[in-house]
Amino acid sequence: MQPIPQPALQSSSAATTRMALVTAGPTEEPIDEVRFLGNRSSGRMGVALATALAEHGWRVRLALGPIRIAPPCHPLVEIVPFRSSQDLEALLRAELPAADLVVMAAAVADYRPRVVETGKMRRSAEGMTLALEGVPDLLATTKTARKPASRVFGFALEPAERLRASALEKLVRKDLAGIVANPLETMDAADIDGTLFLRDGRERTPGERCSKEAFARWLAAELSTMEVS
Repeated sequence: MQPIPQPALQSSSAATTRMALVTAGPTEEPIDEVRFLGNRSSGRMGVALATALAEHGWRVRLALGPIRIAPPCHPLVEIVPFRSSQDLEALLRAELPAADLVVMAAAVADYRPRVVETGKMRRSAEGMTLALEGVPDLLATTKTARKPASRVFGFALEPAERLRASALEKLVRKDLAGIVANPLETMDAADIDGTLFLRDGRERTPGERCSKEAFARWLAAELSTMEVS
Protein backbone atom coordinates (compact mmCIF):
# COMPACT_ATOMS: atom_id res chain seq x y z
CA MET A 1 0.00 0.00 0.00
CA GLN A 2 1.42 3.37 -1.03
CA PRO A 3 1.46 6.12 1.59
CA ILE A 4 -1.16 8.82 1.07
CA PRO A 5 0.34 12.25 0.44
CA GLN A 6 -0.42 14.63 3.28
CA PRO A 7 -0.55 18.45 3.10
CA ALA A 8 2.03 20.30 5.12
CA LEU A 9 1.05 20.78 8.75
CA GLN A 10 0.16 24.23 9.97
CA SER A 11 2.14 25.97 12.66
CA SER A 12 0.52 25.17 16.00
CA SER A 13 1.18 28.70 17.24
CA ALA A 14 -0.95 30.12 14.39
CA ALA A 15 -4.03 28.05 15.05
CA THR A 16 -4.33 27.35 18.76
CA THR A 17 -7.30 29.70 19.12
CA ARG A 18 -9.37 27.21 17.10
CA MET A 19 -11.10 24.62 19.23
CA ALA A 20 -12.21 21.19 18.02
CA LEU A 21 -14.46 18.77 19.85
CA VAL A 22 -13.98 15.11 18.87
CA THR A 23 -16.01 12.23 20.30
CA ALA A 24 -14.60 8.71 20.22
CA GLY A 25 -15.26 5.23 21.52
CA PRO A 26 -18.38 3.31 22.53
CA THR A 27 -21.03 4.02 25.13
CA GLU A 28 -21.84 1.59 27.91
CA GLU A 29 -25.52 1.62 28.82
CA PRO A 30 -26.03 0.30 32.37
CA ILE A 31 -28.35 -2.61 33.12
CA ASP A 32 -27.51 -2.62 36.83
CA GLU A 33 -24.49 -1.49 38.82
CA VAL A 34 -22.38 -4.31 37.33
CA ARG A 35 -23.64 -5.04 33.81
CA PHE A 36 -24.08 -2.91 30.72
CA LEU A 37 -25.00 -3.00 27.03
CA GLY A 38 -22.08 -2.01 24.81
CA ASN A 39 -20.67 -2.27 21.32
CA ARG A 40 -17.40 -3.23 19.65
CA SER A 41 -16.13 0.25 18.79
CA SER A 42 -12.41 0.55 19.54
CA GLY A 43 -12.29 4.36 19.41
CA ARG A 44 -9.24 4.07 17.20
CA MET A 45 -10.46 6.48 14.51
CA GLY A 46 -11.50 9.23 16.91
CA VAL A 47 -8.29 8.97 18.91
CA ALA A 48 -6.19 9.17 15.73
CA LEU A 49 -8.25 12.12 14.48
CA ALA A 50 -7.81 14.05 17.73
CA THR A 51 -4.04 13.67 17.45
CA ALA A 52 -4.05 14.60 13.76
CA LEU A 53 -6.10 17.75 14.39
CA ALA A 54 -3.73 18.74 17.20
CA GLU A 55 -0.84 18.37 14.76
CA HIS A 56 -2.63 20.93 12.58
CA GLY A 57 -2.70 23.33 15.51
CA TRP A 58 -6.21 22.77 16.85
CA ARG A 59 -6.87 22.74 20.57
CA VAL A 60 -8.80 19.48 20.89
CA ARG A 61 -11.28 18.43 23.54
CA LEU A 62 -11.53 14.66 23.11
CA ALA A 63 -14.73 13.23 24.57
CA LEU A 64 -13.56 9.67 25.12
CA GLY A 65 -15.67 6.65 25.92
CA PRO A 66 -14.49 3.46 27.66
CA ILE A 67 -11.90 2.36 25.09
CA ARG A 68 -9.35 -0.44 25.43
CA ILE A 69 -6.51 1.17 23.52
CA ALA A 70 -3.98 3.75 24.63
CA PRO A 71 -5.38 7.30 24.77
CA PRO A 72 -3.61 10.03 22.80
CA CYS A 73 -0.72 11.93 24.29
CA HIS A 74 -0.40 15.42 22.80
CA PRO A 75 -0.13 18.78 24.58
CA LEU A 76 -3.06 20.21 22.59
CA VAL A 77 -5.41 17.28 23.33
CA GLU A 78 -7.43 17.32 26.54
CA ILE A 79 -9.45 14.20 27.35
CA VAL A 80 -12.96 14.47 28.78
CA PRO A 81 -14.28 10.99 29.69
CA PHE A 82 -17.83 9.70 29.32
CA ARG A 83 -19.42 6.30 29.76
CA SER A 84 -23.12 6.28 28.88
CA SER A 85 -25.15 8.10 26.23
CA GLN A 86 -26.56 10.30 29.00
CA ASP A 87 -23.02 11.22 30.04
CA LEU A 88 -22.16 12.10 26.46
CA GLU A 89 -25.30 14.20 25.97
CA ALA A 90 -24.46 16.27 29.06
CA LEU A 91 -20.86 16.61 27.91
CA LEU A 92 -21.96 17.83 24.46
CA ARG A 93 -24.22 20.48 25.95
CA ALA A 94 -21.26 21.74 27.98
CA GLU A 95 -18.65 21.62 25.22
CA LEU A 96 -20.50 22.55 22.02
CA PRO A 97 -20.83 26.29 22.75
CA ALA A 98 -17.03 26.68 22.52
CA ALA A 99 -16.28 24.32 19.61
CA ASP A 100 -15.50 25.73 16.15
CA LEU A 101 -15.26 22.20 14.72
CA VAL A 102 -17.12 19.11 15.93
CA VAL A 103 -16.46 15.55 14.77
CA MET A 104 -18.80 12.89 16.15
CA ALA A 105 -16.81 9.68 15.77
CA ALA A 106 -18.22 8.00 18.89
CA ALA A 107 -20.35 4.87 18.47
CA VAL A 108 -23.40 5.84 20.52
CA ALA A 109 -25.78 3.00 21.42
CA ASP A 110 -29.11 2.92 19.61
CA TYR A 111 -30.90 1.44 22.64
CA ARG A 112 -30.51 1.43 26.42
CA PRO A 113 -32.39 -0.29 29.28
CA ARG A 114 -35.58 1.54 30.20
CA VAL A 115 -34.91 0.89 33.90
CA VAL A 116 -31.49 0.60 35.57
CA GLU A 117 -31.61 -1.81 38.50
CA THR A 118 -30.03 -0.93 41.83
CA GLY A 119 -27.19 -3.17 42.93
CA LYS A 120 -26.55 -6.45 41.08
CA MET A 121 -29.44 -8.49 39.74
CA ARG A 122 -29.42 -12.12 40.75
CA ARG A 123 -28.78 -14.70 38.09
CA SER A 124 -31.82 -16.80 37.18
CA ALA A 125 -31.99 -20.06 35.26
CA GLU A 126 -35.22 -18.82 33.67
CA GLY A 127 -33.34 -16.00 31.99
CA MET A 128 -34.49 -12.40 31.86
CA THR A 129 -36.18 -9.91 29.59
CA LEU A 130 -34.85 -6.39 29.19
CA ALA A 131 -37.15 -3.54 28.21
CA LEU A 132 -35.18 -1.15 26.00
CA GLU A 133 -35.80 2.41 24.93
CA GLY A 134 -34.30 4.26 21.99
CA VAL A 135 -31.35 6.54 22.69
CA PRO A 136 -32.09 10.07 21.44
CA ASP A 137 -30.17 11.36 18.43
CA LEU A 138 -27.56 13.34 20.32
CA LEU A 139 -26.71 15.59 17.38
CA ALA A 140 -30.37 16.55 17.17
CA THR A 141 -31.04 16.98 20.89
CA THR A 142 -27.96 19.17 21.37
CA LYS A 143 -28.26 21.18 18.14
CA THR A 144 -29.25 24.39 19.93
CA ALA A 145 -26.04 24.24 22.00
CA ARG A 146 -23.80 24.50 18.92
CA LYS A 147 -21.64 27.56 18.52
CA PRO A 148 -22.91 29.81 15.69
CA ALA A 149 -21.04 29.10 12.42
CA SER A 150 -19.45 25.96 13.84
CA ARG A 151 -18.90 23.05 11.46
CA VAL A 152 -20.25 19.68 12.59
CA PHE A 153 -19.26 16.38 10.98
CA GLY A 154 -20.58 12.90 11.65
CA PHE A 155 -19.75 9.30 10.83
CA ALA A 156 -22.00 6.70 9.22
CA LEU A 157 -21.20 3.01 9.62
CA GLU A 158 -23.52 1.01 7.36
CA PRO A 159 -23.56 -2.10 5.14
CA ALA A 160 -21.97 -1.33 1.77
CA GLU A 161 -25.22 -1.72 -0.19
CA ARG A 162 -26.93 1.17 1.57
CA LEU A 163 -23.89 3.17 2.65
CA ARG A 164 -24.23 6.16 0.31
CA ALA A 165 -27.99 6.54 0.69
CA SER A 166 -27.83 6.32 4.49
CA ALA A 167 -24.96 8.78 4.69
CA LEU A 168 -26.71 11.38 2.55
CA GLU A 169 -29.95 11.00 4.52
CA LYS A 170 -28.12 11.51 7.82
CA LEU A 171 -26.20 14.45 6.41
CA VAL A 172 -29.44 16.38 5.88
CA ARG A 173 -31.45 15.09 8.84
CA LYS A 174 -28.70 15.85 11.37
CA ASP A 175 -27.89 19.23 9.76
CA LEU A 176 -24.20 18.44 9.26
CA ALA A 177 -21.47 20.15 7.25
CA GLY A 178 -20.29 16.71 6.18
CA ILE A 179 -20.32 13.03 7.02
CA VAL A 180 -17.76 10.26 6.70
CA ALA A 181 -19.29 7.05 5.38
CA ASN A 182 -17.48 3.79 5.88
CA PRO A 183 -18.59 0.17 5.42
CA LEU A 184 -19.65 -1.98 8.36
CA GLU A 185 -16.55 -4.15 7.88
CA THR A 186 -14.46 -1.23 9.18
CA MET A 187 -15.54 -2.02 12.76
CA ASP A 188 -12.80 -4.59 13.43
CA ALA A 189 -10.41 -3.75 10.59
CA ALA A 190 -7.14 -1.84 10.78
CA ASP A 191 -7.95 -0.15 7.46
CA ILE A 192 -10.80 2.03 6.22
CA ASP A 193 -12.32 2.74 2.81
CA GLY A 194 -14.07 5.98 3.75
CA THR A 195 -15.75 8.74 1.77
CA LEU A 196 -16.37 12.28 3.01
CA PHE A 197 -19.73 13.60 1.76
CA LEU A 198 -20.09 17.38 2.05
CA ARG A 199 -23.28 19.40 2.36
CA ASP A 200 -22.52 21.24 -0.91
CA GLY A 201 -22.63 17.94 -2.83
CA ARG A 202 -18.90 17.29 -3.08
CA GLU A 203 -17.44 13.88 -2.30
CA ARG A 204 -13.84 13.50 -1.15
CA THR A 205 -11.69 10.42 -0.55
CA PRO A 206 -8.00 9.85 0.16
CA GLY A 207 -7.86 7.89 -3.11
CA GLU A 208 -7.48 4.38 -1.72
CA ARG A 209 -8.13 2.14 1.23
CA CYS A 210 -5.72 3.04 4.00
CA SER A 211 -5.04 2.62 7.70
CA LYS A 212 -7.29 4.45 10.13
CA GLU A 213 -4.33 6.55 11.22
CA ALA A 214 -3.57 7.60 7.62
CA PHE A 215 -7.25 8.34 7.02
CA ALA A 216 -7.37 10.45 10.19
CA ARG A 217 -4.38 12.50 8.99
CA TRP A 218 -6.03 13.00 5.59
CA LEU A 219 -9.36 13.96 7.16
CA ALA A 220 -7.72 16.36 9.62
CA ALA A 221 -6.00 18.11 6.72
CA GLU A 222 -9.31 18.36 4.81
CA LEU A 223 -11.19 19.76 7.79
CA SER A 224 -8.40 22.20 8.66
CA THR A 225 -8.26 23.75 5.20
CA MET A 226 -12.00 24.05 4.52
CA GLU A 227 -13.46 27.52 4.70
CA VAL A 228 -16.15 28.06 7.28
CA SER A 229 -19.42 28.26 5.37
